[in-house]
Amino acid sequence: MRLADARALLPDLVTVAGEPQADLRLVEAIAAWCDRYTPWVAIDPMGGAVADDIARACSTGGFGGDAGLLLDVTGCTHLFGEGEGESGERALLADLVTRLARRDLSCRAAMADTAGAAWALARFAERQADLFCPARGQRDALAPLPVEGLRLEAPILETFLKLGLRRIGDLYPMPRAPLVRRFGEQPVRRIDQALGRLDEPIEPRRLPPAFRTRLAFAEPIGRSEDVAAATSRLLAALCRQFEQAGVGARLLEIALYRVDGSVDRASIGTSRPNRDNPKLMKLFEEKLGELDPGFGVELMILSAPEVETWSGTQDALPHQDSPTVASGMDGTIDLADRLALRLGPENVVRLLSRDSHLPERVQVAATVATKPAAAGAWRRVASLKGARPTRLLQRPEPVEVTAFVPDDPPSVFRWRRHAHRIVRADGPERIADEWWRPRPDGSRPPAGTLPPVRDYYRVEDDDGGRFWLFRDGPYRLAANGQPTARWFVHGFCA
Repeated sequence: MRLADARALLPDLVTVAGEPQADLRLVEAIAAWCDRYTPWVAIDPMGGAVADDIARACSTGGFGGDAGLLLDVTGCTHLFGEGEGESGERALLADLVTRLARRDLSCRAAMADTAGAAWALARFAERQADLFCPARGQRDALAPLPVEGLRLEAPILETFLKLGLRRIGDLYPMPRAPLVRRFGEQPVRRIDQALGRLDEPIEPRRLPPAFRTRLAFAEPIGRSEDVAAATSRLLAALCRQFEQAGVGARLLEIALYRVDGSVDRASIGTSRPNRDNPKLMKLFEEKLGELDPGFGVELMILSAPEVETWSGTQDALPHQDSPTVASGMDGTIDLADRLALRLGPENVVRLLSRDSHLPERVQVAATVATKPAAAGAWRRVASLKGARPTRLLQRPEPVEVTAFVPDDPPSVFRWRRHAHRIVRADGPERIADEWWRPRPDGSRPPAGTLPPVRDYYRVEDDDGGRFWLFRDGPYRLAANGQPTARWFVHGFCA
């Protein structure tokens, strides 16, 4: 009713302004806390679809009005009861409701084979005993519930009520073809989803990790030494999973579930797949000091959101003959991982090879967490004809060139106010522009025009200095008699 009418009936009524954003933050906090039960948690504020191939789903309603959560607990119930059967599911459901009640949060939690059935039972079941639906029993469990439990649009619900179709069971005997012609496909689709005939996709708030392990404590822990010891124990168990699966971790996350219901997380990243327990623990030591146990930690979960196939080798500073070295022979990557934890991953970069024949595009700067290019790409770049300079300038610098014949190598070039007399030269090596790729400004060369070319020369001056020069474009004369091509120095050779 309107507020004025309510105050007329109850003059002492206390009112508080609604805060939808605060309600949403509460639901998100509870969803993060529910990760202790399953990695597949979805926020369902509108009662919409939320994981493929659900076997058992737990729905909780009552947070922030009609907002709620959907949990896919398939494969997780054995942690709370004996086996994967009904006893484990009932134990998980009771544990969830009890823990929320300790924090003055009331909820209605239901368990069913499908997300649609769990959603309807959590909101419309009249008896507490009806909140748990036996396996493959959703048809009988949903029959006495109102049609609002099917999550239909308001016009369809109004028409159902006018026709006297008030219960979900009233729709079971109705012919499907006339129902679709009159109301569309939504009622039939919702019934099939609730009864398990049609899969209902669930979109979790966070992607489930590929691997994870948990450790619950009989008594809460709070000392940093205990947290470090528990992390080491979890890491050892996770590394054993990696060995069995033949993978290595690229990203690891540790979560501390505190007794006050809050969750604290820390993560580490690696620049290559890693399953070395001591080295990973050394990286975690950099982060454990940032975690706050609060009033105590009752559960810890270590997960690996990103993993890659384990190759048994680690990337090092590559060279032409050996692009990789065996693990343990070079500590560059391990040092980069530790620096990335202290300075931030975006502040530690390395050069990765790129499949291109243009010198300035052969390598690209990327963070240490970026997956390196395949070894084949490096071999294709390294196998190009002609030696490459040991040092490449950040950008080519113009030089003044004197040559006996316009198409010959230069005899003298002036760079940075110093003249260099050439005694030896090798070239030219013509490199054309990559016309199939856009230019740095996003443009492409006009259709029908020849792509720009560069003629590179390796030259040596009378002082023993070796340079990498190129002429930008073939030699041509403009209308005023001046050459159109310009010369640049691009690098230095050994």
